[in-house]
Amino acid sequence: QYQYQEEEHRGSNPLHIPLLVGWDRQITKHANGGRRKVFYVAPCGRRLRSLEEIHKYISLTRLLLEMDFFNFDWWLHVLNEFKPSREFCFIKDLSYGKESVPISCVNSIDRNYPEYVEYSTVRLPQRNVNLNTEEQFLTGCDCMDDCVDKNKCSCRQLTIQSTQCDWENVVDTMVGYEFRRLKEIVLTGIYECNSLCKCAKTCLNRVAQNPLRLKLQVFKTAKRGWGIRTLNDIPGGTYICNYVGNLFCTEEGNKHGKDFGDEYFADLDMIEIVESRKEGYESEASDEGFTDDPTSDMSTSEYDPTEDKDVMRQLDGADTDLEHRDGDEKSSRRSASSKRGLAPSDGVSGPQKEKEKQVKFVSTRKLFGAEEESYIMDAKTIGNIGRYLNHSCNPNVFVQNVFVDTHDLRFPWVAFFTSTFVRAGQELCWDYGYEVGSIADKEIFCSCGAENCRGRLL
Repeated sequence: QYQYQEEEHRGSNPLHIPLLVGWDRQITKHANGGRRKVFYVAPCGRRLRSLEEIHKYISLTRLLLEMDFFNFDWWLHVLNEFKPSREFCFIKDLSYGKESVPISCVNSIDRNYPEYVEYSTVRLPQRNVNLNTEEQFLTGCDCMDDCVDKNKCSCRQLTIQSTQCDWENVVDTMVGYEFRRLKEIVLTGIYECNSLCKCAKTCLNRVAQNPLRLKLQVFKTAKRGWGIRTLNDIPGGTYICNYVGNLFCTEEGNKHGKDFGDEYFADLDMIEIVESRKEGYESEASDEGFTDDPTSDMSTSEYDPTEDKDVMRQLDGADTDLEHRDGDEKSSRRSASSKRGLAPSDGVSGPQKEKEKQVKFVSTRKLFGAEEESYIMDAKTIGNIGRYLNHSCNPNVFVQNVFVDTHDLRFPWVAFFTSTFVRAGQELCWDYGYEVGSIADKEIFCSCGAENCRGRLL
């Protein structure tokens, strides 16, 4: 009765699952200073004080619970569930059964429904896109301990060693997932365990490859079309979903965008983002091709419940006051930023201004072919829930490049993670990373409503 059954608990709030299988989550308050702390009590009565203790316990007892079911933030309420005050239109599942969790859709503004989009949970390579996912071109680990030891796991070491490609030319041993949560962006990408690895599905290095688990809702905003909000509290660093759609080469993508629109384009430009951070490098390579020596000249914020200055307000026009949620704490958040002050959209960028060409070395992309350019993901006519994420100048979501089915640097998965605590009912937004003035004669004004709003997207 205390064993987790995936099918039985499908659709439940992941953080609520331990309570459904006999666990207890207790919040204590110390007498000196009123400091609060969370404890989990296992069905046997054992009190566990950290994620390390929980992982050790479920490993010894061979429970099937996964680490992203637990969280020790006292301000997070696992029983909070948002419900809109009114519903003019309602769709039970926008994915039509293709996601493991139904994605509801609500319109509290008018009686319009979202336009039909073919739902897909995987990216779809189009003409002239050679996406090699054969196992012979992957490397895997032989861990049997859920890859808890990053020094022994070859997949986690790929993530760590790749950080040396950043501008500092230093290996950062602290990057990557911590019990399936990501605290900050890893510009050089995260390498997850794959089909060659011997580790179980409970592995701590398997995150973006897991099916959707969060209870999300597509809703009509007052000014920005359709958006996504969470129905439950989400801790910082939590995986949300991927961004999928048709995968085009640059030439085909530009043709498609000119004919049908490019508003759902996302460039897979991780290589250019990393290389552009190196001193003296410009993204364009020489028109003359390769140099003789191509290797020459070749580098989550924490939620603070005591502040309430930058709450991302609901824009659907419906009453979204706290009366629909349990708990009485006020919420606040700070902008997501990594230790190097990077924008949360680095690695999947929008249009940028052309810069003066300055050849220093050949781009890694050109090693795949002299005519190679970044590929484009288009979710306009086919995609998943990720296509509904709106822009915000003060986002609570960031983008992470992840490698799962291929280690080809040109084809990372585009995954979204929360940068801070997100309260039930709050909209999920990321920074599109557009540069104002990058497209001549085109202006897009921003309506995100953030205090630090830049006013324009383009």
